[in-house]
Amino acid sequence: MKYKSFRRQFIITFIKILVLSLMFSLLSFIIWFATFDHISYPANHYENLIVDIVEEIGKGHDGIIDKNYKNKMEKMLPNEGILYQVLDKDGNILYGTFNTKIIKDKKELATSLNSTKSIGGNSFARIDPILDTKGSIKGAVIFNYRLAPTQKTHNTALFLLSNSIIFFPFIFIIVFTFIYAKKLSKEINTAVNILLDASEKIKSKNLDFNIEYSENNEFTKLCNAFEEMRINLKNSLIKQWELEQNRRENIANIAHDLKTPLTIISTYSEALMDDNIKQNKFKDYVEVIKRNNERALILLDDMNKISNIESPNFILEPIDVNIVEFLNVKEKDYRLLCQEKGINFKIDIIDSRENNFIDKFDIKSIEQVLDNCISNSIRYTEKNGCIELVVLCKDEKIEFSIIDTGKGFTKEDLKNIFNKFYKGDKSRSFETGNSGLGMYIAKTIVEKHGGNIYAENNSPKGAIIKFSIKPF
Repeated sequence: MKYKSFRRQFIITFIKILVLSLMFSLLSFIIWFATFDHISYPANHYENLIVDIVEEIGKGHDGIIDKNYKNKMEKMLPNEGILYQVLDKDGNILYGTFNTKIIKDKKELATSLNSTKSIGGNSFARIDPILDTKGSIKGAVIFNYRLAPTQKTHNTALFLLSNSIIFFPFIFIIVFTFIYAKKLSKEINTAVNILLDASEKIKSKNLDFNIEYSENNEFTKLCNAFEEMRINLKNSLIKQWELEQNRRENIANIAHDLKTPLTIISTYSEALMDDNIKQNKFKDYVEVIKRNNERALILLDDMNKISNIESPNFILEPIDVNIVEFLNVKEKDYRLLCQEKGINFKIDIIDSRENNFIDKFDIKSIEQVLDNCISNSIRYTEKNGCIELVVLCKDEKIEFSIIDTGKGFTKEDLKNIFNKFYKGDKSRSFETGNSGLGMYIAKTIVEKHGGNIYAENNSPKGAIIKFSIKPF
């Protein structure tokens, strides 16, 4: 469907109104003039009559100077519309139908002959000479007339009606404006009513509806945006419900994970209180209590970390760090941990930065991410296996890759590894002290550094964790 913006529709409508008003006005003018031509004279009607009157006066030469010519003069003139006065050669008024002095003296008369003077408004005075048979000037005749339409008929109402034609263009503009405004208003109201109805439904917590608007204009974008907002709001509520469900499940998981070590601790503590316990079992019981206490502390520590990083008040604390020096220090820690399990560890640092080797990082958080990822690799890498940390230092970001030759990830692992409380091999998770929070913590910290983290399998065997962070 072709896009029809309201701006374009307004312009087209405005042009249509003008064109139609002009066409109907012209048609009305034609009809009106054909019908009412007998009602009024044109504006120059009396001016044209004066030409014939002057020609008739010229036939009598200077006889018009005689006052006895007055009756004959007035018979030549129409009953209304033209006034006159006859002057002698000195500019004195001899007789006529108006007494206003147009010519002051003989000199002004000589300069004003055969001319037309404006005497205010639409009134004009035409000054024609009176000549004798020899062509000498004996005086002048002045005709006073108006350049304005005048009525033929004495029916004033009909005359006024005929003059109303000047209002026709405005009447047509008003009529066509009303027609097209009503049409545009209907289109706008349709969209507005759809949006108002949708707003009322959302207000009443009803999100199970669709916004359908078939026109292709600005309201289409608005309706689509409103529909998208409805979908997002619905998804947000669903997500909120899921988050609440997850929260309940998390509490249940925490209770379950804490219950096991605490139950063991309680059981072995009671056993220690038994006077009949054999001496050779005493040390074993204490070690079991200590081990389960450490497992409970790990879970509580992870929960405390999550509480901190998920808090709205949590902020990163960047400091100036030489990342290469930091990694060289951490290499010793990781190498020692790997040696205890018989795993080979190596680190490869590729620094492609040109100038700045000191960047701002929240180094404690980054260290926590690395510790979680490396400890995860150590947990699932067998003796004589290998773990490699590859670091690529760029000006805009630092990229980390932890590559091991362990057992790798299952499809379920790859899908859920960064989810809270996901433990992978549940049968071994408790034995290894895995709380299911380490990789979730790593993901949260990386994202707060403006980076991303993902997992994949190594070929032919093992796992790879990659993440990147951006300096401040």
